Amino acid sequence: MNTKYSIKVECSPAYELLVSFYVYSYHRNIKWTDLGTAWKEETRRRLPAAYARQLEDERWEVLHRMVLLISQCPHKQSVEGFLAWLEQLPPGEIYERLVPWVRSIPLDLGDIRDRSLYLLSEWNQHYFRHLPAELLSRLEQEAVRTTALVQEQQPIDLVEQLTDGMRIEPVAELRQVILIPQYHCAPSTILDFFRGMATCLYPISPEPLHDPVGELLPLAQCLADEKRLRILHFLAEKPRTLIEIHQQVGLAKSTVHHHITSLRRAGMIRSHYVGDTTPAYYSLREQFVETVYAGLRRLVNRQVSTGE
Repeated sequence: MNTKYSIKVECSPAYELLVSFYVYSYHRNIKWTDLGTAWKEETRRRLPAAYARQLEDERWEVLHRMVLLISQCPHKQSVEGFLAWLEQLPPGEIYERLVPWVRSIPLDLGDIRDRSLYLLSEWNQHYFRHLPAELLSRLEQEAVRTTALVQEQQPIDLVEQLTDGMRIEPVAELRQVILIPQYHCAPSTILDFFRGMATCLYPISPEPLHDPVGELLPLAQCLADEKRLRILHFLAEKPRTLIEIHQQVGLAKSTVHHHITSLRRAGMIRSHYVGDTTPAYYSLREQFVETVYAGLRRLVNRQVSTGE
């Protein structure tokens, strides 16, 4: 059995084009983004009315296959290079590029290519190319930083660090995890498993707040719930499955999942993935206690030093 997968770090504006389009199109189904609801309204006003109406009813569900195509594109240094490459890609070649990784491939690849090209080209023209250059620069800097960390940390620990608790367990089939920094879906991570490979579009680190209250507040809010505290206490004994946590706290599975998601995004627990996008089980991340303590210490020290 394989005991270790390798890490590959990639960064391309084409990935961010795809993620930003995905977040806009599926905003109603994506509950956890730092952009908030105001971002969609502001973005909608930038789009041509006819195109915006199309996106309201869009059922474009090829995000994950498109990530695979971007990873293989020789011109992904620019969005325009990727779109030009996609435009000339024959359906047969698309199939050949996907078949090593994907078990189920649609038959209408030519129609999917044309539809994807139209949607992404319009999105690039009216939204993405107007983003500040500093944002893409931050993504590039994050990729450089992560590449350096690959030499210093075990793959499984590095993934957990970058995603605040998503732990991709080694399995026999998994040979490589591709790490791709992204901004628009933060603080969420987009994780997919393919044959022998997983893609992990993880959120870039937020800008330092330099505000002890702002840094501590999300952790305090997450802890201010009796059921979440009981889940933490339950996980302190040993790793547990969702069913075990559900049986322990006595809430609906959807409510338990909401609490678990909140705890994981706060970096308090781990989600363990075993060859599938559904977590197999959960465990406690003991280091969050030190994070909370350090935040409290910074808060108290500032009050003492400023006389507040």
